[in-house]
Amino acid sequence: MKFSYEDLLSGDQIFVSGVGHFKPPLVKDIKPTAGIGSWAYQLYLNILSWNKEDFFKFSRLINPRQAGILSNDAGELGLFDVMTLIPPFRQTLQEALGFFLSEEIRWVEKEHRFCTTGADGKEAGAICRDNFDDVRDMMLQLNYINLEKAPLKHSSKKTAALWERAQKRLKEESQKKAADKTFSIGNIVSKLCAAQLGYTLLNIFDLTVFQLYDTFFQYGYLRAMDLNEMAFSNHGGDKFNLQDWLKPIIQI
Repeated sequence: MKFSYEDLLSGDQIFVSGVGHFKPPLVKDIKPTAGIGSWAYQLYLNILSWNKEDFFKFSRLINPRQAGILSNDAGELGLFDVMTLIPPFRQTLQEALGFFLSEEIRWVEKEHRFCTTGADGKEAGAICRDNFDDVRDMMLQLNYINLEKAPLKHSSKKTAALWERAQKRLKEESQKKAADKTFSIGNIVSKLCAAQLGYTLLNIFDLTVFQLYDTFFQYGYLRAMDLNEMAFSNHGGDKFNLQDWLKPIIQI
């Protein structure tokens, strides 16, 4: 399931039947003091992006003995099954999933699934082998990752290259232990505050992660448009369109 751009940009929780309310993380939720910290946040994104081999690499670092047993017994099991076989690894996955959901999440051993429970104590849904890939993809969308629909045709090679580079780097870094500082949240916060767009260190932490990245890339897109306009003003040409700056940079 792909969320709409408007839903993601709104910053509101998004209800998905059979699962629960997907909660867009705020930038302040990742602060090292009041939030979970950037290391834990990056780990959660890693977990949601892994394939089986990525998981085995991680598990060998944490507990080589159990990882060896797990690798031998995994057979044709799916990713959800291998990630939930051993309690310590399952607990880490549970924490990652719970960070992006409003409901309480708990493991139900007999049914081999995570159950999500609302504040009223009623079951809201579940996360299991059947919907795990969809759930983790939707959680990554909240963080401006895995927006797989092709972007609209860009008005210049520069803006297309900016978008492609950013998306490639975000997806790559979501699978690494340490993120590239160019697209780190701290660097983006600093740049947007210095750009005099109305954001300061007093209010920018109230943005969601999606809103932060979207503002950052939109700002870069508009800067590229300004350069195109300057080039057209100085050298002319027949490919410049004054309405190009209005084009969406992504189509969701």
